[in-house]
This record gives sequence, C-alpha cells and structure tokens, in this order.
Amino acid sequence: MITLLNAAPDTGNQGVTALCLSALSGLAARDAGPVAVADHGRGLRPGTWGIEGAQRIGLTHSRRIWRADTLRTVHALIRVGGGFSPTARTIAGSRAILDVSGGDSFTDLYGPKRFRAMVLTKRLALDARRPLILLPQTLGPFVDPRNRAEAARILRAAHAVWVRDAASHAFLQDILGDAFDPDRHRLGVDMAVGLPSADPGDRLCPSVRKWLAEDRDAPVAGLNVSGLLTLEPAAAQIRFGLAQNHPTQIEAAARALLDSDQALRLVLLPHVHRPPTDAESDLGAAWKLQLRLAGDYPGRVRVLDAPLDAMQLKWCLARFDWFAGARMHATIGAFSSGTPTLGLGYSDKAAGVFAECGIGAEVADLRTHDAAALAERVAASYRDRDALRRRLADVLPTLRRRADSQMDTIVAQIAEAQV
Repeated sequence: MITLLNAAPDTGNQGVTALCLSALSGLAARDAGPVAVADHGRGLRPGTWGIEGAQRIGLTHSRRIWRADTLRTVHALIRVGGGFSPTARTIAGSRAILDVSGGDSFTDLYGPKRFRAMVLTKRLALDARRPLILLPQTLGPFVDPRNRAEAARILRAAHAVWVRDAASHAFLQDILGDAFDPDRHRLGVDMAVGLPSADPGDRLCPSVRKWLAEDRDAPVAGLNVSGLLTLEPAAAQIRFGLAQNHPTQIEAAARALLDSDQALRLVLLPHVHRPPTDAESDLGAAWKLQLRLAGDYPGRVRVLDAPLDAMQLKWCLARFDWFAGARMHATIGAFSSGTPTLGLGYSDKAAGVFAECGIGAEVADLRTHDAAALAERVAASYRDRDALRRRLADVLPTLRRRADSQMDTIVAQIAEAQV
C-alpha cells in the first residue's frame, strides 16, 4: 500500500482534487500498486478511482481525540503500529507516504493551525519509519524562525523532496545546506500538468455545452473568480497586498474582455465549489460578478455552476478560446490543454509555476496591477491569444514529457525506498 496525504478529494477545492487525481492516474499508469488516500471522511472505505485495492482513510485535524481518524490520535498511535485506528495501521504498514501539502500549504503563511497540520502529517511517516516523499509543491515562506527550523528537520529526514518552482528549489538548497542531494531533492513541474480530462456529460447544462461546442458561432472566454480574494475583499487586499480590492479588479477584467469583442461570450468558472456563504466559495463570487455584469451584457455571461470535478473542469477549460484566473490549478488545467491562459497572481507561486512550465510572462500580478492596469493586460492577452496558442503548441510536448519522466522517477523512488 502507498498512502497519499494532503490531497483530499473531498474539500470542494478542485485544485487539491487535481493534485490527487493526477497522482493517482500517474501511479495507476505505472502499476505502482494500491493507494490509500487520506480524506475528511470516517474510517477505512473502498476507493473509487479504478485502482484495484484503492482505499480512502479518514484523517481530520480536529479536537475529537477520541476518534480513531483524528490527526493527533493517529500520530500518537502510529508509534505502536496503529493500535485501534485503521488510519494509523494503514500508514504504519505503507510502503511509502506521498505528501503534496495541498500544493502550497507547507508554509506558515496560512496561520498556525494549518502549519501544525502540515507538520503532523509528515511526522506520521517519519515517526512510523516509513519513507516520506514530498510530491512537487511550493515550499515556504516560513516567517517564524522556529517554523523554518521545524520545516528544515522534516525536509532533511524525507526520503525525497520535489518542488515545482525555481524559488522553492533555491529555498531547499539554502535550508538543507550540505545535506542537499540533487538525486533526492528535485525541481519538477506541478503534477496537474498530467491530469486527464473527462467529459462531464449530463452534469454540464445544455446552454453552456452549446457555447463550448466545436461548431459554435462565437468565441468563448473563461474567467475564474476567486472566492478567497473576493468574498472578504478588504481582508484579502491587506493579507495578500493586492493593488486594489479584487472585486473591482476582476470586474474591470471581465468588462475589458466583453468590451474588446462584441461577439464574445464569457463563462465564469468556479474552481472551489462550496456553498455560496463559504468564505472561499468561487461559486458565490461568480454569481455576484454575474449580477453586476448582467444589465450591461445581457445573455453574454454565464456561471458554470455544475459541481464538476477537476477532470471534468479540465474538459471545459480545453474548449475556451482564452482563460484567466487566480486559482492556479484552474489556469494549469487550461494551459496544459493548449488554451491561451493568463494567470492572475496574488503571491509568488503562480509566476514560479508558470515560469517552470515555459510561459513565465503570462502572469498579471494582482499586487501591482490595479483595476485599470489589469483591464489593459487582460484585453492585450485576449487580443494576442493566437500567438500564445502557438507558443503553447511548442512548449507543451516537452512539458508533458517532463511530467511523465517526473512520475517515472517518483515511482522508482518508492521502489528503491524498500531496498
């Protein structure tokens, strides 16, 4: 059994789901063996990913220490082989523990609770004396020196560490010092580059499917509206240092698109599909933007409100004429499908990942672009979409080969850890 941590497919965040499904599909294609995926459910359950012997195991960061799937309880029991906890027994008996940290959560940027969860999940592997392989992710920043020191201890003890951007690789070299080993500490690409797509079928409403049809009579752009940046705009502007509040930025971007091409139709694509009242719900943010645009652009703006998974969303992203968004895995799903894409960056991670994928210039930094500047940048990117499509056609074959080679090496690292 191989266990996958911090890529739970049941959070509503399809970026995390994309990492989970990308890892599972890559492991399955290489016959790596059965996989257990930690999610937020209860106990041990069958997996549903077409992998023989796959399982789901509950692992929640809560105060309910009497539960066998609470993170602290699992951590306590791991040292004695798992005890009464199916989750702890599964981890203790695993050939290797793969941990992707949700892509960008191995940092103290998101507060002490999430940092502690990232540390404890990695300690599960190390305390069980199981090989820990950190899958391609962003590392840091670590503001508190104590957190940085704790992260360094984990990184040194891991069997292998993969990062997905040059800044994280430089950080890894710096924090490990003489312990840095180029064979174990690798610069890779985000795993979602290799995510398969899947036709959503009847889950996609007929009107949106008609807009995305190959024989459509008008261009269609996609825009992700991030609930993280939009639903509590004042707090988000301060937290991420945005040049202007994001509802104003994203509305200016949408209007610039619609004004630049009178035939254009715009689909607002949520990538975190949670109830509209949730503080990070892209769905709620998209509905609010649609209401602000409806009067001036009747019939030209729709919300893709079906709860599609990451592979189904990638099917939609592949059919846009152009796409932009702040949810990074929405943009990865788009450009890895050949769709001209503009990333809307609110931290350094988007620029780093885009650069590693060969399109580093295609990011508009929301920390330096106010609404007017962003509108101009979006209009220019849409206007130049054919040139970017040709650029993607040039870089994608190499990028996909690199993603395949990366997964080959990860599977080899799992195997060698058992020798």
